[in-house]
Amino acid sequence: MKRGRRLASIVIIASLGLGSLVGCQTESGKAAFVGDTTITEDRVSQVYDDAVAKTPQQEPGPEASGAPAPAAEPPVSRQEVVDLLVSLELARRVVKEKNMPAVAQPTVPAEIAEALRVGGDSEFVKLWAEWLDLQTVITENTPRVQLTDEGVMKVYDALVKAGSGEPGAPQVIQPGLSVEQVREQFGAAVFAEAAILVSTSLGAEAEATKTKVNPKYDPVAAPMAVGTQQGPIFYNLPYLSSGVVTDVSL
Repeated sequence: MKRGRRLASIVIIASLGLGSLVGCQTESGKAAFVGDTTITEDRVSQVYDDAVAKTPQQEPGPEASGAPAPAAEPPVSRQEVVDLLVSLELARRVVKEKNMPAVAQPTVPAEIAEALRVGGDSEFVKLWAEWLDLQTVITENTPRVQLTDEGVMKVYDALVKAGSGEPGAPQVIQPGLSVEQVREQFGAAVFAEAAILVSTSLGAEAEATKTKVNPKYDPVAAPMAVGTQQGPIFYNLPYLSSGVVTDVSL
């Protein structure tokens, strides 16, 4: 399935622990600062409200009677919107500053809408499509790295958490494995290597721009996805420092 192949190529992104905004009057209504770019609460609401409004309605089950069905939970949270907006801004800056080329085959929002459970015409899905493209560009234009044991386990722990965090979520990988077992399970998994490539790029940019977030959104994490036989799994990693990789291509 085209959507599955596209999501299977998504790199895993990590997020740095960022400074928090001071809770003063001058910061009222601000969700985050990335350099000279301000992400306001109004902007977060704009993306969030649009995503909720454009969530496909589920058909009532056979057991439905005349009683009103309970309201479905929104497919996206305000935290996820902030994660996406901050990560996008950092990635845009990385690509621009390093003069990286545009992605060869842009992601079509309609192809990832079902996986995100939001309408393909929503801004949230369109931003996600841009986010995937930026990840691809950074991965293809950054020297390859070798994962340290710490890096391997960061990725592994996030996968385990994602697979067991929600009822009915597919278990991505067996929990409780040693680093040797994880390396054997991962093999030559490109997604883990790509995770570090993008994570260290975004981390360096966050530090350079002195990125700060509102305490209620702290810690910010970059949204991630990886394709599995059960379908794409969406999850987050904390930011990883450059110390979890070894450059093998210089």
